[in-house]
Amino acid sequence: MKTKKTLRARGSSFDSWLNNQGEIFKAKVIAGAMKRQFVIKLREMMKAKHIGVNVLQKMMGTGPSQMQRLLDPEDVGISLKSIAKLLAVMGAHGKITVESKTFF
Repeated sequence: MKTKKTLRARGSSFDSWLNNQGEIFKAKVIAGAMKRQFVIKLREMMKAKHIGVNVLQKMMGTGPSQMQRLLDPEDVGISLKSIAKLLAVMGAHGKITVESKTFF
């Protein structure tokens, strides 16, 4: 009977690598992760409510380029005001929490 080999991680963890990259880089990575999570949740809500991009754009009273920025997981430069408006037209709410730094 064959035995399974256990793979062990080599080198440092992603967290320690990220820690060595500097605060600005870490902030960009964190902002990117937050935006991706936001877009995933938003798309799930849109699907559940059967709301397409064009309908959402009309509900928000905005243009296609603004809608594209809101739905782009890589574009982290959207304002809190835009996020709040988007959540309001979707009948949702959001919250921002600040916690002690337990990683990095």
